Amino acid sequence: MTGDLVDGRRVLGFGHADGPASWTDGAGTDGIGTSGTGTGGTGVDGTGRSGVGVDDGDSGDRLLLDGDERAGGPPARSADPDRHPALERTGPPPYRQIDARNVHHADALAPGLVAAFEGLLYGPDAPGFLGALVDRLDADGHGVWLVGGVPRDLVAGAATGAARDLTAGGGAHDLDTTGTAPAGVFRTVADEVFALDGRSAELPRRFSPRSLVCSVLAVRRDRRALDYRGLGLTGMPYPATGTDLLQDARQRDLTVNTLLYDPVRRLVLDPLGWALADLGHGSEAAPPPLRIALPESPTRPDLCAELLLRAAKFLIRWETQPGLDTAALRSWAAGLPADLAARLDGAPEGWSRLAELWEAWVPGGPTATQAKSLREYGPALSGLLDRLGVRERSDARDRSDEEGV
Repeated sequence: MTGDLVDGRRVLGFGHADGPASWTDGAGTDGIGTSGTGTGGTGVDGTGRSGVGVDDGDSGDRLLLDGDERAGGPPARSADPDRHPALERTGPPPYRQIDARNVHHADALAPGLVAAFEGLLYGPDAPGFLGALVDRLDADGHGVWLVGGVPRDLVAGAATGAARDLTAGGGAHDLDTTGTAPAGVFRTVADEVFALDGRSAELPRRFSPRSLVCSVLAVRRDRRALDYRGLGLTGMPYPATGTDLLQDARQRDLTVNTLLYDPVRRLVLDPLGWALADLGHGSEAAPPPLRIALPESPTRPDLCAELLLRAAKFLIRWETQPGLDTAALRSWAAGLPADLAARLDGAPEGWSRLAELWEAWVPGGPTATQAKSLREYGPALSGLLDRLGVRERSDARDRSDEEGV
């Protein structure tokens, strides 16, 4: 895991090279931070379980050490711990990486929150493989957590007493997960779990080498049933994952999206200690406020651009949220270079990617009122919208659609 030593060099995490072709290559979901102990961890609770799992040297996983961040791609170094006899287990397991005050039993936050989460994983409408896959990863010594919209919305709903409503339909939610298992190990474990479950064996699966996202699609392929990516690893010039909860949280888009839920231990993790407060937990306000803020401020123009567009997506989604606090986001956006869009011209493929993401996040474009509001966040965001040729829907048509006219 991150922080271990191999021949005196610190372990960073895991890269990936060509591995078994059991998953169709696909675009995956390339959102920022939607991010092991990898093979051979000491167990997420530090109990000393081997966690060797199923890495037989052909999973495609590559062990990354100090210095590999200066290479053009992952080295030809196996992630199998049995191939590294000098491995020293000096890295802290996940639950020793964060302040214990930021780990909460779900039902201590709100009665019934555990049942709401378990309904998504084990309920009658949940895909049959979900619970078995979580249990298998845990048994092999890998941490696995729900991340993103599901824990955010369930915990936010719990603050207003609406968590139960959010689980209606059980398996209707796309589940984003992260964990300590690198991509190759996850794919191999998932294949074995699916093979034992006749109802799930034929589910389409995709793997994106560009993002290291592993996706399981619903039978009709019209939505994802599950996305998995290992915990995020910062500072790498090529796709890589790690086992550090704090690194992962710092590279996510918004503080409210840094919450994790451990379905085995029934724990809600707030690694940075900001997400629960930004979701209104502990607030006396009625209704609780929702604060839009970034965990950290990136400097790379491409990351700034993607974060701005992701923030715009949430501004549109939450525009009717009472008491929405956008001061921190507004301050960050206003401080970005006015020529941010021009700084992306050195990598033309970046524009096609941003256009693809924007269309997925805001299908049909914003309304005229929404676009005007977004442009008030400063010239950087306004310039991005101009370069993307953002289409604006008329407010009148939007109201007609909502009224069913």
